[in-house]
Amino acid sequence: MVETPLAPVVTTFRDPAGSVEIRSDGAYRRIRAPFDADILAFLALPLASKLVAEGHLVASEIASQATENNELVLRHPRVSFQSFPWEWSPVLWLSAAELTINLCIDLIKQGYVLKDATPLNVLFEGTKPIFVDVLSIERADPQQSIWLPYGQFVRTFLLPMLAHSELGWPLQATLIRRDGYEPEEIYAALSWPARLRQPAFSTVTLPSLLASNKKLDAGSLASRTIKDPEVAKHVLLKTLKNLLTHMRRVTPHHRTSTWSDYAETATHYNDGDHASKRRFVASELAAARPRRVLDVGCNTGVYSLLAADAGAEVVSIDTDLQAVDRLCASLKGNKKNILPLCVDLSHPTPGVGWENRENASFLSRCSGHFDIVMMLAVIHHLLLRSQIPMDRIAALCNGLTTEHLIIEWVPPTDSKFQEILRGRDAIYSHINEATFRGAFGRYFTIVREETLENGRIMLHLLKRPA
Repeated sequence: MVETPLAPVVTTFRDPAGSVEIRSDGAYRRIRAPFDADILAFLALPLASKLVAEGHLVASEIASQATENNELVLRHPRVSFQSFPWEWSPVLWLSAAELTINLCIDLIKQGYVLKDATPLNVLFEGTKPIFVDVLSIERADPQQSIWLPYGQFVRTFLLPMLAHSELGWPLQATLIRRDGYEPEEIYAALSWPARLRQPAFSTVTLPSLLASNKKLDAGSLASRTIKDPEVAKHVLLKTLKNLLTHMRRVTPHHRTSTWSDYAETATHYNDGDHASKRRFVASELAAARPRRVLDVGCNTGVYSLLAADAGAEVVSIDTDLQAVDRLCASLKGNKKNILPLCVDLSHPTPGVGWENRENASFLSRCSGHFDIVMMLAVIHHLLLRSQIPMDRIAALCNGLTTEHLIIEWVPPTDSKFQEILRGRDAIYSHINEATFRGAFGRYFTIVREETLENGRIMLHLLKRPA
């Protein structure tokens, strides 16, 4: 197998207490004094070991305690594939929010607290969320009854989901809203009945109406303490549990879409075609024995599940949020290592943030990572809907996989090809099987192929040596 190279990244820098640098053997976190003392004390607690053992908190080991800058250096294992909130479906958003709140509840009971609360502190192994920012953990003021990151949680977790469920604003828009939405923005767009319903009333309407009151600043809130630590703790825990209730209430239930029932309703495959296609993919996966698979156009995950059953870590992408969300929901509670993301390969997630490198692009995260890429019933969408030339698609596939490509050729005579073509036969008359084979033949050799009864061709391709 080809070793995974490290995509170029920039170290994190927004937390004054430290920074993180991603290397091939792990994530290295530098923590400046005096913040190192709190982190070391926390890591020595049984709670820290318990959270790591349960998979809720990233593991930490001391790499160095005596550097020239007097910094503590921790090493964390790398999460296999980094994803960002703007690629998540509602199921993953809610999972990340639940982890953040429940982790904070556990910490408060032990005299610690989270000092910030953003989806960017969470990564996923499959659909299991992992809190990766241990520097967000600090000792709690026993008399503090206000959770200071409350506003950040509302802006970055709750309001994007509220805007999505009530207004139809895409969760992907958080790509350019790292710090979330302000209550006033959501308030202006909501109807009056929606403004009066919870959780909008307490998290949008009241803050918007009180926004002109300059006395209610963060400094005055932080100074409000309760002398009895048990009462302060009770107030904090109640606040967190209310937030969790609000988040669950505002997360929409699964909806249907054009593609969310595709696997069950597709009429251009008969039962024999379905069986032959599954048998072909399963056979080639078993022969290749992949470690990491990218399933492009995963829909509800039929072939992602086959890849996971073959022992691979799978990243499954689709443009249809509802199909991705349905797949996420079906995976909750099982041990399949499948991470479903909402990504359009013809318009993949760009690098964003400082110098466009703070959050890496999807393609840079894919570079050198996957030893098999599956593109089943996808290529005609890229050719006709997205208008990507055949040679560009072949070149991209060459860059996405280190070894294998399992691809499905859909001929121009296919009903779905014709449906997308919409009478533009003359413009796309050059698209045919010979063109397909020529373009992909530049980068791949054929390991095996099989023609289905409906005329579609399944191919297992092997990457040519560079």
